[in-house]
Amino acid sequence: MPHNGDTPRPEPTYVSFTGARSADAHLTWGQQEIWALIEKAIPHDDAYTITGSLPVPGDLRLTETQCLEAVSFFLSRHESLRTVFPRSEDGSLRQVVLEEGRLPVQIVHTSLDGVAGQSTALRESFAARPFDYHQELPVRLALVVAQGLVRSVVYAFSHLAVDWYALLYLVDEVERYLRHGEELPPESTLTTPVDLAHWQVSPEGTAKRDRTLRHVESLFGDRAPLALPPAVGGSAAGEHYVQARLRSQAAHEAAGRIARGTGVSTSAVLLGATALLLRDLTGSTHVDLHLTSSQRFDRRSRTMVATLMQESYFSVDVDGADLREASRRSWRSALTAYQNAGCDKAGMDDLLARLAQGSRDPLCMYYCVNDRRTRPESARLGEGDDADWDGLLGKTVLTWPEVTEQEPFYLVVDSDGQHLDLSLTCDVRHFPATTVEHFLRGLERSMVHLAGALA
Repeated sequence: MPHNGDTPRPEPTYVSFTGARSADAHLTWGQQEIWALIEKAIPHDDAYTITGSLPVPGDLRLTETQCLEAVSFFLSRHESLRTVFPRSEDGSLRQVVLEEGRLPVQIVHTSLDGVAGQSTALRESFAARPFDYHQELPVRLALVVAQGLVRSVVYAFSHLAVDWYALLYLVDEVERYLRHGEELPPESTLTTPVDLAHWQVSPEGTAKRDRTLRHVESLFGDRAPLALPPAVGGSAAGEHYVQARLRSQAAHEAAGRIARGTGVSTSAVLLGATALLLRDLTGSTHVDLHLTSSQRFDRRSRTMVATLMQESYFSVDVDGADLREASRRSWRSALTAYQNAGCDKAGMDDLLARLAQGSRDPLCMYYCVNDRRTRPESARLGEGDDADWDGLLGKTVLTWPEVTEQEPFYLVVDSDGQHLDLSLTCDVRHFPATTVEHFLRGLERSMVHLAGALA
């Protein structure tokens, strides 16, 4: 029943689009990795649907018509948003760009008090329903309208179409278009996923692929990646994973000060601190991590609305290192990993199977770190500034959210510009919940300790 002034939801409004071309290609390397994760997660592949809602600022008085015209413009502009992924005759997935078509947009009218509730309900509805990847456009949209103006835009994107960086760029582009009427570069100047797929099978793309394979073989040709600690058991049936989240201003400030003092990025500081804790936890001085590489180093791909993320293989020797030295070594190792990232899924799978040397299972990287910050440089204290580290540590908040990734060890780094948000998911058969909490607090303490020493 309607409430808070809500009206029953009508049939969706269909927005037409017409792009510059239709196109057809095999999946890009990034799309191949995402599709493998989606297939593995079915029927819970909704975990790879990117959902959210954007409150419309009060000074931006948007009508339904303006928003629907913007939807048509951006669908026409970005090929990834009008791409479907049917199967070829051999069963493989392809990307097919539609030159024209229609997108259903849900429009909900409510009162001002009902905007937040309607936005939440729409977001949850979008998130709970996996995409029909083979024939559904990879975007869902809803407009929440109150007193004649659009107050919130709710979205869902298939991860096959966009990654986190693409979404941030798209949101910024939409805001510039709506707020300033800014002219945007024509679509023809933008590299597209189809263009990228063709490049990846070119001689230049093949050379990059082969370089990545040689790098991984150089790391693990004579040893296996870092193993998980021995299983401890004791978890309830089906309850094998736990997730903890640490929200810390102290870690944010400390990482910035260490980065300034050592001449590396805050990402390298976090990788160094993680490597030292894993060294102590596993007894191994070689720490191997799966990193997520944005693959946006080329100016042609920097602002591409597409999923470009690729796994990269990071290994660092932290024998005898303190955090200052571990950060420097991690910086060099991360650059090497990013420079040697980019390969088709089948090629990497074949290599990992071969390197397993007769084992039934291919080599596996158990420890993953995903730094999702777009500008991973924390705000830094001024030259002579002192921090009340005890006071900052007292503001740290640890929570235990619902598990979103079933991974043996998965550390995600986010930031709001004032805090570091460190989320760690672990398999409790190898990492008890107490270890998960100690790990996050250990990251924070180790950085605060060194930052204080650098004052």
